[in-house]
Formats: sequence, structure tokens, C-alpha cells
Amino acid sequence: MKQLISLGAIVASLIASPNGYTLPDDMNQPLEIQADEASFNQKTGEAIYKGNVFVKQGTIEIQAEYLKVTSNAQTRQFSSLEATGNPAVFSQQLDWSGNIVISKGNAILYLTDESRLEITGDGYLSRMQNAITADYIQYNINSGTFTAEKKDSGRVIMTLQPRSAEQPQATKAEN
Repeated sequence: MKQLISLGAIVASLIASPNGYTLPDDMNQPLEIQADEASFNQKTGEAIYKGNVFVKQGTIEIQAEYLKVTSNAQTRQFSSLEATGNPAVFSQQLDWSGNIVISKGNAILYLTDESRLEITGDGYLSRMQNAITADYIQYNINSGTFTAEKKDSGRVIMTLQPRSAEQPQATKAEN
């Protein structure tokens, strides 16, 4: 049975950081990649990295066994990073307080222009002590919202922490 959960502002506010969603400087940092093997096609703007792949861009880190980086051949701007592994791991510091988002899956597609992650196969996403597990997770980094789907048998599993006393609570609209 397929389960699809699309969560709106209520859950997003539970997992969203009050200080912003990402550090603004990450996308302006150089993309550093380490791997056992590398190849690059200048015509297509596609680079392939294999074996012990480690990526760092500001506070963003990706660990995988295989990585395909796609960029515009003319502008040399990165458009996507496709990582696979057992598992592939993506992490990013969200704010100056040290809050981190961590995702794991058999495959992670990072669409840089859209600031979006697509995690497939044994997907896991953790953000500020809240977590979700599903076969497929789509996560918007900028807004802190996600959609999760469990394929085959099973369910989407979420763990949401209660608000602390310091966090402001949403006010009820008056009728």
C-alpha cells in the first residue's frame, strides 16, 4: 500500500529553524570534491566521481560511492549533484546555533538551483531532533518543507519533538 504524506505549514513550523533555514554563504563557496576516480566531459558539463566520494561546499557535505555533477557547460554553474551509496549522506548546517540537517538514502539528488533534495531508497531525514523515514523524501532546504512517500509495504515514520518553552507558539485565529 502506498502512503503519501504532504505536510504544510504546521509540520514545517515544527521542524523549521527560527533563525533561518540555511547559512547564506554556502552556495557562494567553492565546490571541493575528493574521490578515488574522476572524469569530466567539458562539452556536456558532466563530471563523474567514483569511490570514497567526499564533497564540501561551505557547510554542505556529501559522502557517497558514486557522484555525478551536472553543470551548464557555458556558465559552469552547478545544477545538480546525484549521489549514490550504501548509504549516500548529505548534511548542512542550518544556522549559526549549529543546527544541522542530515539525510541518508541509497540515492540523493541535490538540485542546487531549487535548493531541493530528493532522497530515495531507505530515506532518512533529521532536522533539529525531528526525523522522518520513508522510501522517498523530497525536502526543500530553503522553506524546510518536505513530502514523504513509503512505497511497497510499510508506512512513513515521523518523530516530532514538542516545542521548547523558548520557541514561540502559533496563535489561534479568532472566529
